[in-house]
Amino acid sequence: MRAHLQHAAIFVSPALYEPFGLCILEAAAAGCALVLSDIPTFRELWSGAALFVDPADRQALHRALAHLCTDERERTRLQRAAYEYSLTYSLARMTSAYLRLYEGLLTSRRATAPDDAIEVRA
Repeated sequence: MRAHLQHAAIFVSPALYEPFGLCILEAAAAGCALVLSDIPTFRELWSGAALFVDPADRQALHRALAHLCTDERERTRLQRAAYEYSLTYSLARMTSAYLRLYEGLLTSRRATAPDDAIEVRA
């Protein structure tokens, strides 16, 4: 799939609902400009790195695609922005964030609980 996406300049997801959008992340990591439904999930995750359109408005989708097909500068900007956003979802970064979260929770618990009340199981 990545090889196919690397040959694409633009990726479109006109979803009405999507909790995350792994295929969008794959497209962004492959360097595609993104045209996405204007739904809260996509806005939260990709704001600044995608064009957003009403998924029920075919004319708006057509205009967005025509715009990116003819405006190389904007297409390149969105390709770069999507790729850079995709880097924030790396496995190493996610693992590091979870580790910091768990360490913070353990530290917080130790600071508020009596010494004999803390039990950590391996």
